[in-house]
Amino acid sequence: MPRRALGIHVLALLLAPAIARAEPPAPAIAPVPLPVPKGPDPAALAAREAHLETQTRAMTVLTSWAVASIATGAALWATGGDAYTRSIGIQNVAWGAVDGVIAGFGYHGLAKQRGLDKPLSSWQAEDRRMRTIFLVNAGLDVLYVTAGALMVGFGKNDWVRGAGAGVALQGSFLFAFDTAMGLGAR
Repeated sequence: MPRRALGIHVLALLLAPAIARAEPPAPAIAPVPLPVPKGPDPAALAAREAHLETQTRAMTVLTSWAVASIATGAALWATGGDAYTRSIGIQNVAWGAVDGVIAGFGYHGLAKQRGLDKPLSSWQAEDRRMRTIFLVNAGLDVLYVTAGALMVGFGKNDWVRGAGAGVALQGSFLFAFDTAMGLGAR
C-alpha cells in the first residue's frame, strides 16, 4: 500500500470513534419561496392617492374662484353704473368662465386616473409634469398682470382701464394659485 493511502487509512481509524458518536446531519431544508404579492405596489398606490388629492384640491380652488368671479362679475356688469365697473365685471365673467372650463377638464382627467394602476415612477413623472405646467402658467400670469397694469395706466378711456383692472385682478389670483401649486404641490 502506498504511503499516502496508508496515512488516510490511519487517519480514518483514528477518527472512526468520533464519527460513530456523531449525530447524523439534519436534512437540508430548502427555502420556501415567498409568495409574489398580488396587486399594485403600495408605494405606487400612495403616490396615486397623493397626486389625486393634490389635483382635486387644485380643481376645487379653481372652481371656487371661477364661481366667485362669475357671480361678482355678473353683479358688477349688471349694476355697475360706469364703463370702468362694467368692464371689470365683464372681465370677471369671462375669466371665471374660462377657469370653470379648465377646472371641468381637470376633474374629467382626475376621474380617468382614479382607477389607474401605474408604477410609482409614472406617478412621480406625472407630479413633475403638473408642477412644470403650473410654473409655466405662473410665468404667463405675470404677463397678464403686466398687460392689465399697462391697460390701467395707459388706457385711453374707462372701458379699457376697467378691462385692465379686471385682467390684472384675474392674473394676480392665477399667479398666486399657479405658484402655490407649482412650488407646494406634494
